[in-house]
Amino acid sequence: MYSVLQNKEKIKLRTEKFPYIIIDDALPRDIYDILNKNFPKYEKIISNNEYKENYAYRYNAYQSLRDNEIANEWKDFIKYHTSYKFLEEFYEIFGDSIRKIYKVEKNKLFNENNIGIRFENKNHFNLDCQFVINTPTSGDTSVIEPHLDNPVEFYAGLLYMKDDSDDSVGGNLTAHTFKNKPSFYGKSRIREENVNLIEEIEYKQNRLVMFLNSPYSIHGVTKRSKTSHYRKYINIIGEFNFELFNYRNFLEK
Repeated sequence: MYSVLQNKEKIKLRTEKFPYIIIDDALPRDIYDILNKNFPKYEKIISNNEYKENYAYRYNAYQSLRDNEIANEWKDFIKYHTSYKFLEEFYEIFGDSIRKIYKVEKNKLFNENNIGIRFENKNHFNLDCQFVINTPTSGDTSVIEPHLDNPVEFYAGLLYMKDDSDDSVGGNLTAHTFKNKPSFYGKSRIREENVNLIEEIEYKQNRLVMFLNSPYSIHGVTKRSKTSHYRKYINIIGEFNFELFNYRNFLEK
């Protein structure tokens, strides 16, 4: 199975306070097409949950690997992206940023014996690879404003799988920095007037965006235009069973 990080020649690496990468044509086209063709039915992902417009529904690795309706190609993909081998690939790219922000070496983070699939057991380090869809919207609707992710999260990867027929605009990832002193509302949301835009990353087929989570990793998603299409992607996650930081204290130092 090909890794979403395999196309190293096309990696665009951003290494400022918010470290992230962009890879276009992340997977070989034939592999991508097979996976796209076998993407689970949206009804499965929504399941018995209440249907809402422009809402994110998820189907995680723990569920998928036990589901006979999930294609074997997807199961192989999920198994690889929840493996120690994938963690080694991730560290090869982000190791310098990890040492700079967290002041820690790889042997203090995880090893082959203390990782596992999220929700299967309570491991030291939990991995997930989940199907995600955003439902259609009847008008211009925001997805999520600038924010910080849960501090247990160590990294997140997004493999975009925009449909050929999807002519909607928006739903793009945005990366930000604080303008001045960090300021939050709610749990970890940040008003747009308090941040500067680093980059807007278009939602497009076979594009991978992956970032190291930290108190500097401010990101959001732009408004989506009215559309009958689903926004779909794969979310690749690695997280510890404890919080890596208290973002308010961390940023105020």
